[in-house]
Amino acid sequence: RIIGKPRVVTGKRKDGSSVSLTLSVSPCAAPGEYIGILYRRTEAEARAKAETELRDVSTALETLAEPVIMMRGHTITSVNHATLETFGYESKSELEGQGVTVLMQTPEASKHSSFVDRFERTGERRIIGKPRVVTGKRKDGSSVSLTLSVSPCAAPGEYIGILYRRTEAEARAKAETELRDVSTALETLAEPVIMMRGHTITSVNHATLETFGYESKSELEGQGVTVLMQTPEASKHSSFVDRFERTGERRIIGKPR
Repeated sequence: RIIGKPRVVTGKRKDGSSVSLTLSVSPCAAPGEYIGILYRRTEAEARAKAETELRDVSTALETLAEPVIMMRGHTITSVNHATLETFGYESKSELEGQGVTVLMQTPEASKHSSFVDRFERTGERRIIGKPRVVTGKRKDGSSVSLTLSVSPCAAPGEYIGILYRRTEAEARAKAETELRDVSTALETLAEPVIMMRGHTITSVNHATLETFGYESKSELEGQGVTVLMQTPEASKHSSFVDRFERTGERRIIGKPR
C-alpha cells in the first residue's frame, strides 16, 4: 500500500517542526533493504519528475553494453540493443510481449518461472537480487553462458534483468562498482535520499540533512527512520513496511506518497 505508491507525508525536522514532502519508497536488491526519496513538491509534480527520470533511465539502459530486459511478471516489456546482439535477434518487436523464458534453455526456464512466482506470493528471494550463472538461449537455439541479476522495480510485478557476459565473480565486482557509483550520484541529488535496512537508516545524502535540520549524517545513520516522521506517519509507515516483508503486499513500497 505504500511500496511503490507516491504519497504526501508530514516529515519531522530536528527541531520538531513539520515539513510537507512527497515520499517514494522502493525495495533494493538485498532483502530487507529500501531506498526512500523525498520530493519537495506536490504529488502531481513528483509523479511528473518520476516519469522524466524513468525516461532518462531508459535512455541510459539503451546505451549499456550489457543486455537489459524489463519484465512485467514473466513477460518482456522492453529490451535494449545489447539484448538483440547477444541473443541474435534483429528487432525488439521479436522479443517484446514474449515470455522471458524464450531467452532461456529448458532447465533454466522452469526454475526461473517458479522462483518469480514464489517471490510474488511470499516475498522469498531465491533469484531476486542474487546474481547467478545461467544458460541463455539464442534465436538459433544455441547456448550462451551469462550471469543474470534480477531486481524488482517500483511498480508491483515489474522487474529488471541485467545479463553480464562474464563470470559470477566478475559480475559481482562490477555490481559493487556500480553501487558505489550510484551512491556518489545520490549524494549530489537536490532531493533527500534515505537508505534503510528494515526500519533503520543506513545512509542519507546531504539534502536530507538540509531538509530536516541536521548537521551531520552520524545523527541519523543507525536511527529508526520514524525519527523523521510526525507521530501519525510513523505508526502507519512501520506497519506498512512490516506487512510488505511478511506478505509482499506493497502499501508504500515503490509508491510515492
